Amino acid sequence: MQSIEEKARALAQEIQLSPVYTAWVAARECNESDDALCEQMRELELLRMQYQRENAKGEAADSARMDAYNQRFQAVYDDIAQNPNMQAYQTCAEALEAMMKRVTGILKGAANGEDPATYEPESGCGGGCCGGHSHGHSGCGGCHS
Repeated sequence: MQSIEEKARALAQEIQLSPVYTAWVAARECNESDDALCEQMRELELLRMQYQRENAKGEAADSARMDAYNQRFQAVYDDIAQNPNMQAYQTCAEALEAMMKRVTGILKGAANGEDPATYEPESGCGGGCCGGHSHGHSGCGGCHS
């Protein structure tokens, strides 16, 4: 008989084979290969650090400079949010998170005495948000075609 840990590892392998997970991986790869998006992400991180460095000055912090960092941060963030690769990634990440919440909900329910064959966790869509389709491939602008 397999140990619980072995069964957990088998479940983890099945999760990695699921359409929801493979769509998330494809969307992540699209983000990583989008040079403009990567540059925007680096700029966002730099702005965050500059803001924090200025803010750490306390009373001596230049509020005009902090406002400028904040405005630029928001503009770059908004551009990132409009990027089709980022939007596809976000959709797939949400679907993966929902699937994982459902799986862990079933496990937690079983650990609390519920019948794992029939227990339905209250939250999560079970990963059906992607509808079993690979948003990562269709939403990434063809980088994996």
